[in-house]
Amino acid sequence: MSDGDHDDPVRERRAVRDTYRSLRIAVVALVALLASAVVAQTVRSGCWETSVSAYYWTGAHDAVVGAVCAIGVCLLVYRGTSDLENTALDVAGALALVVAFTPTAQEPSCGAAAPPVPVDVLPGVQVAVTALLVAGALTILVRLVVRRRGPLTAAERAARVLAGAVLATLAALFLVDAERFATTAHDLAAVGLFVATAGVVLLRAFEARAVSARWAAAYTVVGVALVLTLAAVVALREQVPTWRHAVLVTEAALVGLFAASWLLQTVELWGTECRVPHARRPPPGAGGGRRDA
Repeated sequence: MSDGDHDDPVRERRAVRDTYRSLRIAVVALVALLASAVVAQTVRSGCWETSVSAYYWTGAHDAVVGAVCAIGVCLLVYRGTSDLENTALDVAGALALVVAFTPTAQEPSCGAAAPPVPVDVLPGVQVAVTALLVAGALTILVRLVVRRRGPLTAAERAARVLAGAVLATLAALFLVDAERFATTAHDLAAVGLFVATAGVVLLRAFEARAVSARWAAAYTVVGVALVLTLAAVVALREQVPTWRHAVLVTEAALVGLFAASWLLQTVELWGTECRVPHARRPPPGAGGGRRDA
Protein backbone atom coordinates (compact mmCIF):
# COMPACT_ATOMS: atom_id res chain seq x y z
CA MET A 1 0.00 0.00 0.00
CA SER A 2 1.41 3.39 -0.97
CA ASP A 3 1.71 6.44 1.30
CA GLY A 4 -1.24 7.97 -0.51
CA ASP A 5 -3.39 4.97 0.39
CA HIS A 6 -2.72 5.55 4.10
CA ASP A 7 -4.18 9.06 3.75
CA ASP A 8 -7.36 7.83 2.04
CA PRO A 9 -10.04 7.61 4.76
CA VAL A 10 -12.48 5.83 2.42
CA ARG A 11 -9.96 3.10 1.65
CA GLU A 12 -9.05 2.71 5.32
CA ARG A 13 -12.70 2.53 6.31
CA ARG A 14 -13.33 -0.10 3.66
CA ALA A 15 -10.37 -2.15 4.93
CA VAL A 16 -11.71 -2.02 8.49
CA ARG A 17 -15.20 -2.96 7.33
CA ASP A 18 -13.96 -5.88 5.23
CA THR A 19 -11.84 -7.17 8.11
CA TYR A 20 -14.85 -6.94 10.42
CA ARG A 21 -17.05 -8.82 7.97
CA SER A 22 -14.41 -11.51 7.46
CA LEU A 23 -14.13 -11.99 11.21
CA ARG A 24 -17.87 -12.51 11.54
CA ILE A 25 -17.97 -14.93 8.60
CA ALA A 26 -15.00 -16.82 10.06
CA VAL A 27 -16.96 -17.74 13.19
CA VAL A 28 -19.77 -19.27 11.12
CA ALA A 29 -17.24 -21.11 8.93
CA LEU A 30 -15.45 -22.48 11.99
CA VAL A 31 -18.71 -23.74 13.48
CA ALA A 32 -19.37 -25.49 10.15
CA LEU A 33 -15.86 -26.99 10.30
CA LEU A 34 -16.49 -28.28 13.83
CA ALA A 35 -19.84 -29.79 12.88
CA SER A 36 -18.43 -31.36 9.72
CA ALA A 37 -15.59 -32.98 11.66
CA VAL A 38 -18.02 -34.47 14.17
CA VAL A 39 -20.33 -35.80 11.46
CA ALA A 40 -17.46 -37.18 9.36
CA GLN A 41 -16.02 -39.04 12.35
CA THR A 42 -19.47 -40.38 13.25
CA VAL A 43 -20.00 -41.69 9.73
CA ARG A 44 -16.58 -43.33 9.85
CA SER A 45 -17.08 -44.96 13.26
CA GLY A 46 -20.75 -45.77 12.85
CA CYS A 47 -21.84 -44.25 16.17
CA TRP A 48 -22.23 -40.93 17.96
CA GLU A 49 -19.98 -40.02 20.86
CA THR A 50 -21.71 -38.85 24.04
CA SER A 51 -20.54 -35.23 23.65
CA VAL A 52 -18.70 -32.96 21.24
CA SER A 53 -15.81 -32.93 23.70
CA ALA A 54 -15.54 -36.73 23.47
CA TYR A 55 -14.43 -36.34 19.85
CA TYR A 56 -11.11 -35.14 21.31
CA TRP A 57 -10.20 -38.83 21.58
CA THR A 58 -11.19 -39.72 18.01
CA GLY A 59 -9.85 -39.13 14.53
CA ALA A 60 -11.59 -35.73 14.61
CA HIS A 61 -9.18 -34.54 17.34
CA ASP A 62 -7.16 -32.05 15.27
CA ALA A 63 -10.20 -30.49 13.58
CA VAL A 64 -12.17 -30.21 16.84
CA VAL A 65 -9.31 -28.68 18.85
CA GLY A 66 -8.32 -26.34 16.01
CA ALA A 67 -11.89 -25.16 15.40
CA VAL A 68 -12.63 -24.52 19.09
CA CYS A 69 -9.32 -22.66 19.50
CA ALA A 70 -9.98 -20.48 16.47
CA ILE A 71 -13.55 -19.72 17.57
CA GLY A 72 -12.24 -18.70 20.99
CA VAL A 73 -9.71 -16.30 19.47
CA CYS A 74 -12.37 -14.78 17.19
CA LEU A 75 -14.70 -14.17 20.15
CA LEU A 76 -11.87 -12.51 22.08
CA VAL A 77 -10.89 -10.29 19.16
CA TYR A 78 -14.44 -9.29 18.24
CA ARG A 79 -15.85 -6.15 19.88
CA GLY A 80 -19.46 -6.62 20.95
CA THR A 81 -22.10 -4.00 20.23
CA SER A 82 -22.42 -3.29 23.96
CA ASP A 83 -20.06 -3.52 26.94
CA LEU A 84 -22.11 -6.36 28.42
CA GLU A 85 -22.12 -8.37 25.20
CA ASN A 86 -18.40 -7.75 24.76
CA THR A 87 -17.68 -9.02 28.28
CA ALA A 88 -19.74 -12.17 27.67
CA LEU A 89 -17.91 -12.78 24.38
CA ASP A 90 -14.52 -12.30 26.07
CA VAL A 91 -15.43 -14.80 28.78
CA ALA A 92 -16.71 -17.27 26.18
CA GLY A 93 -13.57 -16.86 24.08
CA ALA A 94 -11.20 -17.41 27.02
CA LEU A 95 -13.11 -20.46 28.23
CA ALA A 96 -13.21 -21.88 24.70
CA LEU A 97 -9.41 -21.96 24.73
CA VAL A 98 -9.42 -23.82 28.05
CA VAL A 99 -11.97 -26.27 26.62
CA ALA A 100 -9.79 -26.84 23.57
CA PHE A 101 -6.53 -27.36 25.46
CA THR A 102 -7.81 -29.59 28.28
CA PRO A 103 -9.37 -32.98 27.43
CA THR A 104 -12.58 -34.37 28.84
CA ALA A 105 -12.44 -37.76 30.54
CA GLN A 106 -12.62 -40.65 28.12
CA GLU A 107 -15.99 -42.38 28.11
CA PRO A 108 -17.21 -45.64 26.60
CA SER A 109 -17.25 -45.21 22.84
CA CYS A 110 -19.46 -47.40 20.66
CA GLY A 111 -19.75 -49.92 23.46
CA ALA A 112 -16.05 -50.05 24.30
CA ALA A 113 -14.74 -49.74 27.84
CA ALA A 114 -13.62 -46.29 28.98
CA PRO A 115 -9.82 -46.15 29.25
CA PRO A 116 -8.04 -43.73 31.63
CA VAL A 117 -6.58 -40.47 30.37
CA PRO A 118 -3.26 -41.42 28.74
CA VAL A 119 -0.33 -40.30 30.89
CA ASP A 120 1.60 -39.05 27.86
CA VAL A 121 -1.20 -36.56 27.10
CA LEU A 122 -0.88 -34.65 30.38
CA PRO A 123 2.52 -32.98 29.75
CA GLY A 124 1.25 -31.53 26.48
CA VAL A 125 -1.89 -30.25 28.19
CA GLN A 126 0.16 -28.64 30.95
CA VAL A 127 2.43 -26.90 28.43
CA ALA A 128 -0.60 -25.61 26.49
CA VAL A 129 -2.28 -24.28 29.64
CA THR A 130 0.95 -22.59 30.75
CA ALA A 131 1.23 -20.87 27.37
CA LEU A 132 -2.45 -19.86 27.56
CA LEU A 133 -1.99 -18.26 30.99
CA VAL A 134 1.09 -16.34 29.84
CA ALA A 135 -0.69 -15.12 26.70
CA GLY A 136 -3.73 -14.14 28.76
CA ALA A 137 -1.64 -12.12 31.19
CA LEU A 138 0.13 -10.32 28.34
CA THR A 139 -3.21 -9.57 26.66
CA ILE A 140 -4.65 -8.01 29.81
CA LEU A 141 -1.46 -5.98 30.30
CA VAL A 142 -1.53 -4.66 26.74
CA ARG A 143 -5.20 -3.71 27.06
CA LEU A 144 -4.50 -1.82 30.27
CA VAL A 145 -1.62 0.09 28.67
CA VAL A 146 -3.62 0.93 25.54
CA ARG A 147 -6.59 2.19 27.55
CA ARG A 148 -4.53 4.36 29.90
CA ARG A 149 -4.97 7.34 27.58
CA GLY A 150 -8.74 7.37 27.88
CA PRO A 151 -11.29 7.01 30.69
CA LEU A 152 -12.90 3.63 31.30
CA THR A 153 -16.63 3.18 31.62
CA ALA A 154 -18.02 1.30 34.61
CA ALA A 155 -18.72 -1.71 32.38
CA GLU A 156 -15.17 -1.66 31.01
CA ARG A 157 -13.71 -1.55 34.51
CA ALA A 158 -15.93 -4.45 35.54
CA ALA A 159 -14.80 -6.39 32.47
CA ARG A 160 -11.14 -5.80 33.34
CA VAL A 161 -11.73 -6.97 36.91
CA LEU A 162 -13.61 -10.05 35.68
CA ALA A 163 -10.87 -10.93 33.20
CA GLY A 164 -8.21 -10.59 35.88
CA ALA A 165 -10.24 -12.68 38.33
CA VAL A 166 -10.79 -15.48 35.79
CA LEU A 167 -7.11 -15.54 34.85
CA ALA A 168 -5.97 -15.44 38.48
CA THR A 169 -8.35 -18.27 39.40
CA LEU A 170 -7.14 -20.44 36.52
CA ALA A 171 -3.51 -19.72 37.38
CA ALA A 172 -4.02 -20.52 41.07
CA LEU A 173 -5.79 -23.81 40.37
CA PHE A 174 -3.13 -24.76 37.84
CA LEU A 175 -0.24 -23.97 40.19
CA VAL A 176 -1.79 -25.85 43.12
CA ASP A 177 -2.30 -29.09 41.18
CA ALA A 178 -1.42 -28.96 37.48
CA GLU A 179 -2.23 -32.63 36.87
CA ARG A 180 -5.68 -32.41 38.41
CA PHE A 181 -6.34 -29.14 36.58
CA ALA A 182 -5.43 -30.78 33.27
CA THR A 183 -7.96 -33.57 33.83
CA THR A 184 -10.86 -31.62 35.40
CA ALA A 185 -10.75 -28.09 33.98
CA HIS A 186 -12.48 -29.07 30.75
CA ASP A 187 -15.90 -29.78 32.22
CA LEU A 188 -15.99 -26.62 34.34
CA ALA A 189 -14.81 -24.46 31.44
CA ALA A 190 -17.35 -26.08 29.10
CA VAL A 191 -20.22 -25.23 31.46
CA GLY A 192 -19.02 -21.63 31.73
CA LEU A 193 -18.58 -21.42 27.96
CA PHE A 194 -22.11 -22.51 27.21
CA VAL A 195 -23.59 -20.26 29.91
CA ALA A 196 -21.73 -17.31 28.35
CA THR A 197 -22.81 -18.15 24.79
CA ALA A 198 -26.41 -18.69 25.87
CA GLY A 199 -26.21 -15.33 27.63
CA VAL A 200 -25.04 -13.68 24.41
CA VAL A 201 -27.99 -15.15 22.49
CA LEU A 202 -30.53 -13.96 25.07
CA LEU A 203 -28.81 -10.59 25.49
CA ARG A 204 -29.06 -9.87 21.77
CA ALA A 205 -32.79 -10.51 21.86
CA PHE A 206 -33.12 -8.03 24.74
CA GLU A 207 -30.84 -5.30 23.35
CA ALA A 208 -32.25 -5.46 19.81
CA ARG A 209 -35.63 -4.20 21.09
CA ALA A 210 -34.17 -0.69 21.30
CA VAL A 211 -33.07 -0.80 17.66
CA SER A 212 -35.56 -2.71 15.53
CA ALA A 213 -38.73 -4.66 16.30
CA ARG A 214 -38.07 -6.90 13.29
CA TRP A 215 -34.59 -7.89 14.42
CA ALA A 216 -35.71 -8.17 18.04
CA ALA A 217 -38.35 -10.69 16.95
CA ALA A 218 -35.77 -12.73 15.03
CA TYR A 219 -33.36 -12.83 17.98
CA THR A 220 -36.23 -13.67 20.33
CA VAL A 221 -37.15 -16.69 18.20
CA VAL A 222 -33.59 -17.98 18.54
CA GLY A 223 -33.59 -17.29 22.29
CA VAL A 224 -36.92 -19.05 22.82
CA ALA A 225 -35.73 -22.00 20.73
CA LEU A 226 -32.68 -22.22 22.96
CA VAL A 227 -34.71 -22.26 26.18
CA LEU A 228 -37.25 -24.77 24.81
CA THR A 229 -34.51 -27.08 23.53
CA LEU A 230 -32.76 -27.13 26.88
CA ALA A 231 -36.07 -27.77 28.67
CA ALA A 232 -36.90 -30.61 26.26
CA VAL A 233 -33.50 -32.24 26.74
CA VAL A 234 -33.82 -32.08 30.54
CA ALA A 235 -37.35 -33.54 30.41
CA LEU A 236 -36.31 -36.32 28.04
CA ARG A 237 -33.30 -37.15 30.19
CA GLU A 238 -35.59 -37.49 33.21
CA GLN A 239 -37.99 -39.75 31.32
CA VAL A 240 -35.24 -41.88 29.74
CA PRO A 241 -32.40 -42.20 32.27
CA THR A 242 -30.47 -44.54 29.97
CA TRP A 243 -30.22 -41.90 27.22
CA ARG A 244 -26.48 -41.27 26.81
CA HIS A 245 -26.52 -38.41 24.33
CA ALA A 246 -28.18 -35.62 26.32
CA VAL A 247 -24.92 -33.67 26.54
CA LEU A 248 -24.25 -34.05 22.81
CA VAL A 249 -27.73 -32.80 21.89
CA THR A 250 -27.45 -29.90 24.34
CA GLU A 251 -24.05 -28.88 22.97
CA ALA A 252 -25.24 -29.19 19.38
CA ALA A 253 -28.30 -27.04 20.13
CA LEU A 254 -26.27 -24.35 21.89
CA VAL A 255 -23.61 -24.22 19.19
CA GLY A 256 -26.17 -24.24 16.39
CA LEU A 257 -28.39 -21.56 17.91
CA PHE A 258 -25.41 -19.40 18.82
CA ALA A 259 -24.28 -19.67 15.18
CA ALA A 260 -27.81 -18.75 14.05
CA SER A 261 -27.82 -15.69 16.32
CA TRP A 262 -24.34 -14.73 15.10
CA LEU A 263 -25.43 -15.10 11.48
CA LEU A 264 -28.52 -12.96 12.10
CA GLN A 265 -26.38 -10.23 13.60
CA THR A 266 -23.96 -10.50 10.68
CA VAL A 267 -26.81 -9.83 8.25
CA GLU A 268 -28.21 -7.04 10.46
CA LEU A 269 -24.89 -5.20 10.73
CA TRP A 270 -23.55 -5.97 7.24
CA GLY A 271 -24.04 -2.43 5.94
CA THR A 272 -23.72 -0.70 9.30
CA GLU A 273 -20.70 0.76 11.04
CA CYS A 274 -22.28 0.49 14.48
CA ARG A 275 -25.58 -0.36 16.10
CA VAL A 276 -26.86 2.35 18.43
CA PRO A 277 -30.10 1.96 20.42
CA HIS A 278 -32.83 4.53 19.75
CA ALA A 279 -32.36 6.07 23.18
CA ARG A 280 -28.72 6.82 22.44
CA ARG A 281 -29.08 8.04 18.90
CA PRO A 282 -28.24 11.67 18.24
CA PRO A 283 -30.89 13.97 16.81
CA PRO A 284 -31.28 14.13 13.01
CA GLY A 285 -28.44 15.96 11.35
CA ALA A 286 -26.05 15.47 14.26
CA GLY A 287 -24.35 12.43 12.71
CA GLY A 288 -23.64 9.03 14.27
CA GLY A 289 -26.10 6.19 14.64
CA ARG A 290 -26.48 3.71 11.81
CA ARG A 291 -24.46 4.52 8.74
CA ASP A 292 -23.94 2.61 5.57
CA ALA A 293 -20.46 1.18 5.45
